[in-house]
Amino acid sequence: MKRRVFLIIIIAVLCFAAASFAAELTFSQTCRQKTSRATQLYTDPEGNGQLVASTMLPAGTYLITNGKVVDGLTGITYSSNDRNVLYGYIDGSAITSATTTVTLPSGKKVTVGEALVKSRTALNLWLSMEYGETLDGSTYKDENGEEHDIGNESALEDESSLDGDARWARAMGGAYGRNGTDVRTVYHDDEGNEKEVQVCYMGLARSKVIMDGEEQMVETWRLTWDTDASADKVLAVTMTFAGEYRVWDKPQGTKTVLFRVRSNRVLQVIKVGRSYTLVDTNEEGMPLGYIANDNLEFLPNVRHNYESAKITVKGNAKGHDPVGIRAEDSGNARKITEFDLGEILSVYAQNNKWSEVDVGGYHAFILNEFVTLDKDLPESK
Repeated sequence: MKRRVFLIIIIAVLCFAAASFAAELTFSQTCRQKTSRATQLYTDPEGNGQLVASTMLPAGTYLITNGKVVDGLTGITYSSNDRNVLYGYIDGSAITSATTTVTLPSGKKVTVGEALVKSRTALNLWLSMEYGETLDGSTYKDENGEEHDIGNESALEDESSLDGDARWARAMGGAYGRNGTDVRTVYHDDEGNEKEVQVCYMGLARSKVIMDGEEQMVETWRLTWDTDASADKVLAVTMTFAGEYRVWDKPQGTKTVLFRVRSNRVLQVIKVGRSYTLVDTNEEGMPLGYIANDNLEFLPNVRHNYESAKITVKGNAKGHDPVGIRAEDSGNARKITEFDLGEILSVYAQNNKWSEVDVGGYHAFILNEFVTLDKDLPESK
């Protein structure tokens, strides 16, 4: 959340595009590793450490190793669309460096992810923000050791000369200007007192906010925010039928995809239009954006019955082994994302195998074996 406030200050002083773009490079452009050959990807669909073969990762897939090792395989984070990250495990011997050296006009040499130099505009924007140098005459070495000129990017003001990354940066900046940034959200206590808070994520039952300088879990029905939506449409959840949904910079005309959100995500609704709805996804560093109405289920902000719980393994809420959540109460349902042990849950209902929960800004399902109600957890010593 602090990053969003920082971006507001930058935008007020400098141009939107360079600041937001420097903070939001595509996933591949930030990677310093890649696959040296096509290799089998393994995943942990049930979140129990039992890996299964998934698909093949092509040679040259950019990735980040995350420090996890299961059955001798290396845990990785990768992306299939340069924005939303995915997780899995591969043979560590298939991982190689994916860096290149850029020489600035001053003679200073800096190391960057090799994918970054594939977009001249992206590289120049990043270097100018990081090192503040004029980039005319800069060079870089490709993966074969051959040196290339980066060249003069004074044509940045010519929209027709921008590549896709730079157009996205422009759209990001424009969205900040048009749609605002943080939504004013207020917490109401039993005594009628009000406190303005920052939202970390929304849930239907409970949300995580920053109040009085501390992160706290609060009941969502106690929150109100600046919205033009009717009372029955102030919350929305992305539908389950697709894995992710595009968030646009504007509702009509020539639109640009700012980023994507996954299914089952709980959102604050700001304004409902004929075909698109302006929402706050509470994605760190991202502006408000528009999602197609057909991709949303609208809901009122009402009080829910729930039980507080945590993600655990046999009652143990400590550790870092990720546990998956699913869009529906079925092992065949889409796996949405993973959370570490100890993540807070709001449990609505349980059958003999699955729990319906709010977790980390999603309304989804998790296997009962990974859920322990707070009242059943051992007391901390």
